[in-house]
This record gives sequence, structure tokens and C-alpha cells, in this order.
Amino acid sequence: SPGSKMFLDAGSVIINGDTLNAQAIKTRGQSTLNFRRKSLSFSLKSNASFYHGEKKESLKKFYALSLCMDKDYINNRMAFEMMEHLGIFSLFYTFCEMKINDQSEGIYLIIERPEDWAIKKKGSPIIIRRGYNQSIDKIGSDGKTGKDEIRRHCENFRLIYKYLGRHEGEELYRMISPLIDIDHYMKWLGFNFLVRNGDYTDEVHFFFDHSNNKFGIIPWDYDDLFFSAPHEGSDAKTELIGNKLLFSAEDMLDKKIANDPFLYDVYLANFQEILAQLSPEVLRKIFENTFAELYPYYSDEAIIGMSEYDAYHSTDIEKLVDDMTGLFLKINFSRDRYLDYIARKKDLH
Repeated sequence: SPGSKMFLDAGSVIINGDTLNAQAIKTRGQSTLNFRRKSLSFSLKSNASFYHGEKKESLKKFYALSLCMDKDYINNRMAFEMMEHLGIFSLFYTFCEMKINDQSEGIYLIIERPEDWAIKKKGSPIIIRRGYNQSIDKIGSDGKTGKDEIRRHCENFRLIYKYLGRHEGEELYRMISPLIDIDHYMKWLGFNFLVRNGDYTDEVHFFFDHSNNKFGIIPWDYDDLFFSAPHEGSDAKTELIGNKLLFSAEDMLDKKIANDPFLYDVYLANFQEILAQLSPEVLRKIFENTFAELYPYYSDEAIIGMSEYDAYHSTDIEKLVDDMTGLFLKINFSRDRYLDYIARKKDLH
């Protein structure tokens, strides 16, 4: 029922022709619980094989996102490939058709769990989900790390925010740099601004990266792209950071980056770098890849017809083409405009 979490009793599931035993299948997320097509969390007794182009991944635990709030089912897919190209974040994902009792439930996106990516692939002892007001919303660990070490990592996370009120400019940059890969974080902020990500303050996890002994980030939830205003609203954002090139000012760190002249200049340099990397040719390829992967599902009425139960109610191949064409032109126009703005700002300096 809408708004209710539930466990699904399934003795076995069939994935790419393999019959596997399920340990647990349950609904996940909050907003999607209000729709018929719910996102699911799978825990299997053995690994399932998934494919995305030439990539293959064996997963025992994974998410199946219904994309019921993702317009035309493209936003999460395009954002993940863009971030992968930029070196911001790379996890496994692939489209699939979900069937329950041989009845199509429409298009889903299989996602490697962020915590598994951080703990198993990066060897992080801890994963922290940031909440609102700089809080720690949730903590996960590898199950081997002691409480003292977990406490130390949490204290270092909180120390980032303590330094924001104590230091400024280049000194602040030097103080927080040993704690968090701040340039990497700024690239993520720039990416969010380019794609106008409407909801992200609490949709990011922090993990400890052994390659540099500081926090890295795991971005999450890219349903809400190309929005006219951030989650907190345009007026609230403008009051906090003016017309700076960040899409949201919900978080204290983002607000500080926007309002501190030294940090903002560093941010613009990072933003310029990602804009250069996302050339029109690169963007075109990402859009083409997304369309090519969705086309077979859009060609099957039993699959695409399930879109009537989603937030945008329905889509079809003509709408997909029109929307993707419009977004491609829009994002390229924005890219050129921001590159020109940054170049002119540098000339003034």
C-alpha cells in the first residue's frame, strides 16, 4: 500500500536466466513508497550476474530503483556516467525489466549499493550519511573496525564543520584539506550546479579513502535534475549566497565555499575543469548511450505502459526523443555560458 514499507516473500528470483534463492527482498526509500512501482533492496543467498555493455558485476546485495520519480528514466543513468567520466564517482548500474509473477513492472535501474562500493572496493572502515544541519544521519562500518576508530572518523567529520566557523580563506583551505578531498568535493558541487540537482544535501555519503587518508564522497539520488530551483527554494538560496554558481546553500560547507572569496576562486577553477571535461562530444556520447540502452524497453508497450503509475504519468519514444534533445541543447548552452563567465571573471582579476 502507498507509504508502507514491506518485505516480499519470494523463495527465488530469476536474473538473466539464472534462478537464485532470495534471502530478503524489501521496499526501500521514502518518496517512492507512495507509488505502485516501488524501489526494492535485494539480498540473495548467492551472487547474481549483471551486465552493462562490456562490464560485468556479481552482486549478492543490490538496489533495484523503480525510477518512478525520474523523468523518462534518464536522469540517474546520465548523471552516473557523467560522474564516472569526471572521476567523481563510479559504481555499477544497468537498466532492466522487472517482472513479478510474469507480469511486467516496467523499467528499473540496478545499482550497486554505495556502502558495498565504499567498504568492499575502497576498503573504507566507515561510511557516513550526512544529514541536514551538518548532522551525521547514519553510520555504517565494515564490521571489523573498533568503536574508537569509528568515533575518531566521526570526530574528524564534525571537525570539518567546526573549522568553518574558526578559519577563513587559504588558512581554512589548509585546515580542512587533510580531512576531506575538498577539490573533489568542489567538483561534485560544480557538477550539481551544471545539472541543477534539486535535492542533495542529505543525499551524499562520506567514506574514508585510504589512497589519500581523507574523506571522499559518494553522491546519491539523481532523480531531481534540471530543476528551476533547489530544494530550499530560490529566494532562500539567493539570500544566503547571492548569484554564486552553486545550486544550493542548504549545507554550511557549501555556503562557506560560496561566500569565502579564496574558496570560491578555488571552486571556480574546479568547476572550469569539469566543464572542460564534459565537452559537447562527451555529452553527446553519454546522451546517445542512455538512449540506446532505453530504446529496447521503450519499444515494448507492456514495459513502457507501466509509466502511467509514475510521477510524470506516462512517456513514450517520441517524448523521450524530444526531452533528451531539449536537455542536450540546454546543458550545452549552460556549459558554454559558465565557461565564458569564469573566463571573464579571471580577466577582471
